[in-house]
Amino acid sequence: MKLSILSISLICLLNFLTSCQTSSSTGKSLFNGKDLSGWAIENNGQFSVQNNVIKVNKGTGWLRSEEKYSNFKLVIEFRFLEPKANSGIFVRTGATSKKDKNGWPDNGYQIQCLDSLKGKIPLGIMIPYGAPEFKFGYDLEAVKKVYKPTGEWQIYEINAKGESFSVKLNGTLVTTVTEVKNLDGHIGIQAEHGLLEFRKIEIFE
Repeated sequence: MKLSILSISLICLLNFLTSCQTSSSTGKSLFNGKDLSGWAIENNGQFSVQNNVIKVNKGTGWLRSEEKYSNFKLVIEFRFLEPKANSGIFVRTGATSKKDKNGWPDNGYQIQCLDSLKGKIPLGIMIPYGAPEFKFGYDLEAVKKVYKPTGEWQIYEINAKGESFSVKLNGTLVTTVTEVKNLDGHIGIQAEHGLLEFRKIEIFE
């Protein structure tokens, strides 16, 4: 009898914990795996859906969410399909673009999505795109430890709250940002002459 009561208690506890985990992890998927519903292709960007992933086929321009977001956690899974493939994740970005051959946003921020750990703007760093400057910290050594080779899936977790941002790569904090002036805007994916795939884009507001 004591064993049965203990077993029932454990089952109830596990059910409770599972239910808490489910409710606390509820997010909104921004990609349905079928098409680009909820997104707008800007400036002839080469974006398409194939085999349940968003493919970036070189070119320029960008992919813009139809909705704006302010405070959120954004989880994105991506992979580079060629060495040094280049892209970026736009956050709190205006809908307007630069009137040049690239046609990228002219008022927002970008988390670098470049298959490189060298140079001035390596993987995981955040830069302004026409928006006001901010203060930031970047840990290149942490990026080197968690970076996955070309062709393997990687995960960004981007947190925005008020004037602060944090970026995790594959579960490790790599970038912190403060004094951000744009407090809301679109989410986007940049096309910058690289081959990439995205299979999960989920937001928690």
